[in-house]
Amino acid sequence: MAELLIKNSSVGFIKAIIFDKDGTLSNSEECLLELAKTRIDFFEARFKKLRLSNIKIWFLRKFLSSVYGLKKDYLSANASLAIASREQNIISTATIFTLFGFDWFQSLSIGKEIFNEVDIYLSNQKGNNKKQRALISGALDLLVSLKKKGVSIALMTNDTQGGIEEFICKNKLEGIFDYIWSAENKPSKPNPKAVIELCKKMNFNPSDCALISDADTDLRMAKEAGVPIVVGFNGGWETPPRLTEKRFLIEKLNELKIHSSN
Repeated sequence: MAELLIKNSSVGFIKAIIFDKDGTLSNSEECLLELAKTRIDFFEARFKKLRLSNIKIWFLRKFLSSVYGLKKDYLSANASLAIASREQNIISTATIFTLFGFDWFQSLSIGKEIFNEVDIYLSNQKGNNKKQRALISGALDLLVSLKKKGVSIALMTNDTQGGIEEFICKNKLEGIFDYIWSAENKPSKPNPKAVIELCKKMNFNPSDCALISDADTDLRMAKEAGVPIVVGFNGGWETPPRLTEKRFLIEKLNELKIHSSN
């Protein structure tokens, strides 16, 4: 067991910490902002070809911007693009298309096609590698400290396994995470059973763990799963997320410290 301190005050003893990725360990806002704008542009081009009127195109952009959380020059940390999985974002996007008279099959097909086209387009952009989601300040030091103190480290994210592997490779985090739970694991977050199943995989009880995330959906999930130390982190975004489900709140990752009982 190791003692977890937040702002130099003890909050309990743990065997493992479960981390969210985007907005918690990974500085993702710039990439997600570009992703949101590009998807909307591609959808506009597609629906212009389908002869939607200008007013409908205007509403389409407005609805998509609202769902994705696009706010002129920044992205809302509380909206679907920042929190939900790819599949969930496809469904929310397709739902908007049905408002314009398209049936569900058409809406879902267009959504999937454009998501894939945007992925290919962005991956081929010059300088794209420079825009890879870098670690948030203090993340590497915290992860290394936990590793040295014998605390198990789990990564729970709605990213795909491929996206996780790319994140680990780009940031040279091989060997850091003891356990990973992706969008492809079932159940996926924010189902509390996802935490319970991950803890079983780690051979720990949820009561042995802490969880840190920038999303209320994750924080509530952890509480419902029986995790006692639920930490909200709001330092990963230009406009900090509103967090109401946290039990503790930090703005910088170096506000977390670990004391080994060994």
